[in-house]
Amino acid sequence: MDSEPGRGRTIAASPLERVTSGLMTGLEGLRTMGVERWLRMEREALAQTVKITGACVLSWWLAAYVLKVEIPVLVPIGVLLTMSATAYSSLVRGAQQVGAVVTGVAAATAVIWLLGYNAVTLAVLVVAGLVLTRLLNLPAQNVQIPITALLVFALGSTYGFERLADVLVGAGIGIAASFLIMPPRFVDKASHELAALSDELADLAEDMAEGLRNGWDEDMASDWLARARTLSQRLEDTEEAAEEAAEAVRLSPRRSRYNERMDQVADAATCLDHACHQLRGIARGLVDLIAGVRGLPGERGADMPELLADELASLSRGFRAFSMLQHGRAKPSDLDDLRAALNEGHRQHERLAEVFIHTGHMELRLLQGALLDDCARIRHEIDPDTGPHKAAFPHA
Repeated sequence: MDSEPGRGRTIAASPLERVTSGLMTGLEGLRTMGVERWLRMEREALAQTVKITGACVLSWWLAAYVLKVEIPVLVPIGVLLTMSATAYSSLVRGAQQVGAVVTGVAAATAVIWLLGYNAVTLAVLVVAGLVLTRLLNLPAQNVQIPITALLVFALGSTYGFERLADVLVGAGIGIAASFLIMPPRFVDKASHELAALSDELADLAEDMAEGLRNGWDEDMASDWLARARTLSQRLEDTEEAAEEAAEAVRLSPRRSRYNERMDQVADAATCLDHACHQLRGIARGLVDLIAGVRGLPGERGADMPELLADELASLSRGFRAFSMLQHGRAKPSDLDDLRAALNEGHRQHERLAEVFIHTGHMELRLLQGALLDDCARIRHEIDPDTGPHKAAFPHA
């Protein structure tokens, strides 16, 4: 099919617009879900906030009262710079922080010894620090090399060793906290996100079926396409959650326990990505039909056979059963429901093909074939027996 209208390059929102949008979205979610449900949805993020805060307080106490560090607040700063969502990324970030500080101390000591204390030295330290950051492939937001170099320039060479000690203590506490205290359950998070997304695909397919049965127009078809596009964009976030889940168990001593769940999450994300693309194709085809583009009959062809609505309804039941299989407590009946929906859709597909074969309008007949093909591809994607994503289904 032709490229979708309105899919050109979008202008990125400004930082202020993104902050405002995020705040409004959070307030709207709090209003619609209520405080109790919102807290359940955000419990993982809140738990991580509490963990990081506790690690910062502990590191400051150790620095101030046990190690007698002159500026104890620098140690919790090391914790903040090190701790991440997963133990593996915390370890990587901790190593980056230590390496950046060592490089900054060495660079500053050498440059000051050669050039002395002056404006030229300061400029050279900043330029060299930024260049080394790029050469060492550190994240763009990691400016520890030039910061450390400037602190050594301002406070003297002896400060460099104190700075290194502060970072080592902070990074050590941050890494230990990430490993030992409330490790986040990203596998469960990713599974629940996939289940929610599958439910939304089910809702969309059901609404399309109801619309085809009870009369639909161009506005309804455009709304279906807009919802399908939104779900496609959300799938990118869901796939990122699946990757985060894989990273979260990378250093777990019980990693083998998660292997099957990880395979399920990864394959389920790919499965929904493909199925969503096909459902979006159906929505796009209906928009083209009702709009009368490319020689299609427009509103005169909007009276589609009810069998197409029935096939979309069976796809909705398939998505719903797929959702139930992602929650980690799947039952044999959930697989039975999925197979029953697929078999029902296949029967309707064969009957619908017999109806469409008599269509005399060539452009309409080609579109009908594309709609049938998209329905068949969705069933193939979510088929637990002969589909390409067998790992997406638990062994109920």
